[in-house]
Amino acid sequence: MDCATCERLAGAYVDGELSAGEVAAVEDALPGCPRCVQLVEQARHLRGLLRELPVETAPPLLRARIAREVRRLPSASPWQWPRLAALAASLVLAIGTGWLTASSFIANDREQQELMAAYVRIGASDHPVDVASSDRHAVKPWFAGRIDYAPPVHDLTGEGFPLEGARIDVVDGRKVALLVYRHNQHRIALVTWPARDTSPVSVASSQRDGFAMASWRHAGFELRATSDLAPSELARFALAIERAMDADR
Repeated sequence: MDCATCERLAGAYVDGELSAGEVAAVEDALPGCPRCVQLVEQARHLRGLLRELPVETAPPLLRARIAREVRRLPSASPWQWPRLAALAASLVLAIGTGWLTASSFIANDREQQELMAAYVRIGASDHPVDVASSDRHAVKPWFAGRIDYAPPVHDLTGEGFPLEGARIDVVDGRKVALLVYRHNQHRIALVTWPARDTSPVSVASSQRDGFAMASWRHAGFELRATSDLAPSELARFALAIERAMDADR
């Protein structure tokens, strides 16, 4: 057995997942190959580290994704089965390893998870918005009495991002305004809340778990946008929001 094959089988060997023949082949190779011994020891060390991680509840994004796919199971076609199996495997891994980052979970990471979960809930819901309108004069008053601030609301149809409506969501334990926009067949979830520090912060774009995210601060508000758009398109959306907010001043 060569080292490449041993490296491929080392993890399964340590976990007891190989057939008797494969186990015999690995064990025959170990005495004559220090590199193979090192690979097996590394696999054992990694297994030990994973066992020591605290077990945490799977994050909101993963739970929401699993729930969405489970709802589709009765109508799932055979070509969708590998996708469902992959999601189920992700859930098992998350629970078994404490989501790998549980010991170093930070607020920014939690915020991203909650924002992505909110976006997934929109896609999974039969009623993605609680008030369906592109008229800001209908949407903005709807928030009165439901949250403790007046969010910026703008229809960006002229920019290619029509407003679909709004709903209330929760981020970091606080009820926040969530506006839903469209761009072609894609949705954008824009969450806003009053900023403690009113100094502006330019748009920072990132990608995570197949989602594009934009974070910035403008005109006294924290703004977070999440979508399955390309990051460049989401950045264009963010600039359109800024222009609309500035025009309101």
